[in-house]
Amino acid sequence: MGETIFHSYKNQVYADLARQHNINNLFNDLEFPNNKSSLYYTPGFNRALNNVVWKRPYELCSSPQFIVKEANRFDLDQGQLGNCWFISAVSMITQNATIFERVCPLDQTYDKRYYAGIFHFRFWQFGKWIDVVVDDYLPTINNRLIFCQNIKEPNEFWAALLEKAYAKLSYSYEGTDAGQTTDALIDMTGGIEESFNTKDVKDKEQFWYTIGTALKHDAMIGCSISSDPTEREAKMINGLVKGHAYAVTAAVRVKLTSGEIVQIIRCRNPWGNEVEWNGTWSDEDKTRWNTVDPYSREQLHYEKKGDGEFWMLYSDWLKNFEQVQICNLSPDSFKGQHIAQQGKHITWCLMQFDGAWIMGQTSGGCGQPKIETFFTNPQYSINITKTDIESGDDLCTVICSCLQTYTRQKRQQTGGQQAEEYINLRLYRIKDSIDISQITQDYKFYPKDLERQGDTGPYINKREVTGRFRLKPGNYILIPSTYQQDREGQFLIRVFTEGEATGKSLNIEHLDKGSPSLKAAKEKYEFHDGKSQNQKFTILQWYDKLPESQQKLLKYSGYATVTVGVLCCVGHCGRKYCCMKKDRNSQSTSMKNPNKN
Repeated sequence: MGETIFHSYKNQVYADLARQHNINNLFNDLEFPNNKSSLYYTPGFNRALNNVVWKRPYELCSSPQFIVKEANRFDLDQGQLGNCWFISAVSMITQNATIFERVCPLDQTYDKRYYAGIFHFRFWQFGKWIDVVVDDYLPTINNRLIFCQNIKEPNEFWAALLEKAYAKLSYSYEGTDAGQTTDALIDMTGGIEESFNTKDVKDKEQFWYTIGTALKHDAMIGCSISSDPTEREAKMINGLVKGHAYAVTAAVRVKLTSGEIVQIIRCRNPWGNEVEWNGTWSDEDKTRWNTVDPYSREQLHYEKKGDGEFWMLYSDWLKNFEQVQICNLSPDSFKGQHIAQQGKHITWCLMQFDGAWIMGQTSGGCGQPKIETFFTNPQYSINITKTDIESGDDLCTVICSCLQTYTRQKRQQTGGQQAEEYINLRLYRIKDSIDISQITQDYKFYPKDLERQGDTGPYINKREVTGRFRLKPGNYILIPSTYQQDREGQFLIRVFTEGEATGKSLNIEHLDKGSPSLKAAKEKYEFHDGKSQNQKFTILQWYDKLPESQQKLLKYSGYATVTVGVLCCVGHCGRKYCCMKKDRNSQSTSMKNPNKN
């Protein structure tokens, strides 16, 4: 997959911290403390966690190990958290050694000669890979882990530590309590999600081909059954669980001793126990399995045991599971990088753009009741110059996605409220009569210039929406939008094409740290952060002190309201000074020019 650059999360450099600690001076992570704030952020979540005691593995067993023998999908048993979506995703990456080793570095150990109480894991976040450091204090009750664990190998801790790192990334364990399997897969692969509703599948053979091809290319696939809002993981008569995330691990055609060929799919319940499908082709269905010759049964790894993994007919799978999510693997480094998959050279041209919806400026909503407002949303131009290598139909495969960023932070700040906006991504072809060479960065396209090609579907409150298109070479425009006008948020646009393509943002990104105007901004301002007073910084020095999420939001507008209550003008509006005002009811940064009243 090529060399990957890892950025240290919260500026905690694993190698430096590891050198500073040893078995007599164990690492204690103050960025994710061993207290209630790391467990939950809403009062209702703490009922079952009142008696939690944080302990290191050496306090739980005499000979802890990071990994016993090798990591596999049976190592993960879900605990008290409702994070089956995450557990299911982790079980899938264990089947791809390259991906697993990138997420979970294998040179970690509980050997006392090297043990320092510090571990690290890698996740993809909004276009880059980050390295997350954790100590090995884990939540327990009565000397037993209460979250992810390996029941069969209780002295193995890689899964519990990986879960802790993801909880740190989510601001608390509660932050991982609900989600989509593909969200976790994207965070561990940098891949692209595609979602399907089986009720909308018209060509079942084509969908079987889609599933099979995805698995051959090491794609990660999850499936689930819709549940009533009042139900939480309710078990059905057939053994399946509503509202529960399953992993699809195989899809094969099997020839029976009678000569008949059947299509079967293998799924895994992340609970890793006897809660399995009990219908046709289940572990208990001896009649069906006896029609398969012994060699084929062995090849299919058929075993009658309650391990959470089971087979079922493809037709039964379609009838029962409603939501199917595919995470197509992609390079871990974007922007024009090429990859080869499975020995077949598939060239992806990859582009990405950071963006934001800003109230009163670039948040035009869905265009109802006035379509003109829609075209005030951010716009991105795509130029497709070549078709697919092997298609033979003069078309290019294009996958476009809009991913909402920093939703975990927003959810934590709002006490667990829904953080994802209802979003959509529309694709338009620019009419041939338009001279693209004359288009400037601040140009806005309107309906008279465009021909609509498609979109990602209805507006939906998911972290990422994706669309797959087959397009002729030419010039196109992507427009991401929220359903309601003046909703604020940040996003990442990703465009994957088989043929060559180029693209650019048509939105002026106001804060360019390398611009002459900002480099020339030598005036210094007082900086107040509630801790220190009368310190003076340039605008860029102040900007560098902001969290990344605030930096990105300030990048898109001369005026921007930041989540924590900062109102900023960074000098692009024509005013001489940058005035920072503090909201008395928020933990916000403030800055003022000392020479101005």
